[in-house]
Amino acid sequence: MDPEPTYDELTRKVARLENDLLQCRNVLKRLKQDLAENAEGMLQVMFDASHDNVLLLDPDGTVLAINAAAAKGLRKAPDEIVGGNIYNFLTQRVVDARRAQALKVVTEKQPISFSEKRQSRALEWHIYPVFDDDGGVVKLAVFGQDITGRKNLEKQLQEARKMDALGTLAGGIAHQFNNALTGITGNIGLLEMDLPDDHNFTGNIKDMKASAHKMVHLTKQLLAYAQGGRYHLQTTPIREFLVDTLALLEHTLKPSVRLETDLPLDLMQVKADRTQMQMVISAIVANANEAIEQDGRIRVSARNVALDEASCQGEMRPGPYVHVSVSDDGKGMAEETRNRIFEPFFTTHFIGRGLGMAAVYGIVTNHSGGITVASQPGQGTRVHLFLPAFGKQEPAEAGIIQEQATGPGKGTVLLIEDEADVMEITHASLKRLGYTVIEAATGEEAIQKVHTEPIDVALLDIKLPDMGGAQVYPLLMEARPELKVIVFSGYSLDSPAREILDAGANGFIQKPFSIKGLAEKMKEVLEK
Repeated sequence: MDPEPTYDELTRKVARLENDLLQCRNVLKRLKQDLAENAEGMLQVMFDASHDNVLLLDPDGTVLAINAAAAKGLRKAPDEIVGGNIYNFLTQRVVDARRAQALKVVTEKQPISFSEKRQSRALEWHIYPVFDDDGGVVKLAVFGQDITGRKNLEKQLQEARKMDALGTLAGGIAHQFNNALTGITGNIGLLEMDLPDDHNFTGNIKDMKASAHKMVHLTKQLLAYAQGGRYHLQTTPIREFLVDTLALLEHTLKPSVRLETDLPLDLMQVKADRTQMQMVISAIVANANEAIEQDGRIRVSARNVALDEASCQGEMRPGPYVHVSVSDDGKGMAEETRNRIFEPFFTTHFIGRGLGMAAVYGIVTNHSGGITVASQPGQGTRVHLFLPAFGKQEPAEAGIIQEQATGPGKGTVLLIEDEADVMEITHASLKRLGYTVIEAATGEEAIQKVHTEPIDVALLDIKLPDMGGAQVYPLLMEARPELKVIVFSGYSLDSPAREILDAGANGFIQKPFSIKGLAEKMKEVLEK
């Protein structure tokens, strides 16, 4: 056990503590003095560190303090502004409004907020009253924030919502078109099977069939557009693709602008999401059209090229490419503009309409391709696309083959379809193929009949008046586990149809169908 300290030892310890305390008080005193002497400088550092605009004003507009960001916005140094009147640094266009806003804060003793556009920037301002001890407004604290980025993001979100709504609308229109086309193509198929092999009849039918197939192609494009941003790469004969796409775009050009093409027959094929790539061509052509102020031309050309490593950019690899060039003789661009056109949110009065060039760049690079732009003021613009290529252009089909059903079918089909016209033509087609057909116009009716009728296969539409196909399918399988089911829809495979197929359905056939296609699908599923 330690002995207790003596009186002398305690006295010495107290003296040391008092000395330490005195030193601490001296340090604190010096810190307070330094803080008082440097407070203004420290506050100014904090003031200037803000990226927002900050000002302190007298009610009459005299500037008491301003930070570096706000001074920069007025194209002055802070010491050139402090002591002056803020209204002397503003354009006459806004002075009256700013005086009225300041007066409102002083008289109503409430903060206000407002927005303004300044060249390409959007600013949001807040004015707060500063009170004295008697509750009077003696100063105005002004804060301004650059909200350009936020506004651009809001615009992008609005555009995305609009595109989503348009996609939904496009899908619905395509579905209705396909239902209507089912009656046309189905009846043409039945006519081909019934009419004698007479040249006049077959020629007329061939013309009708060709027109119907063009409509089918257009509705497929609508359905692909409705799928949004998902990429579905397909082997694409680039020449045929460009011809079809430009035919869709030609009517959007100004009357004074002519479209020229140079597309050799030997162009190679590419792997592309056709809808996304159509959007790319559409955006580039739209920009070219906007750049031409009077008479002019847009020229689209393509060539097979082989790129070495030095010619590649980004994720590109040396090898064969199709080089697609879109040139115009419009106003052209300065180097500063050309260097920025792939930046998100960057626009000029013509760049960026429709699909932005940043999105164009993203789509092309996601296809492992490349894009460059060459332009000079007054000398037009040329956009170069490079898409990885393989194989040669597939020859176009010589004609549309006449419908010939493959062998007679055998079995009973439950046809679940709510559109009367589609029901009628599909029933007739199945009957002509040799099948027995039982009809159901609703999901509930289909479930009842699958319990009571001897059914081999069901053709299931995905849109029914009482429930969706995805709800009907498990109920059908619960009633009859061995039942074969073919999803039957005017929508594409990447739609609610995919959910039913993933759940175990045996096949998919898209409206409008050909009798030959229907016969082959029925045979394929029943022989599994």
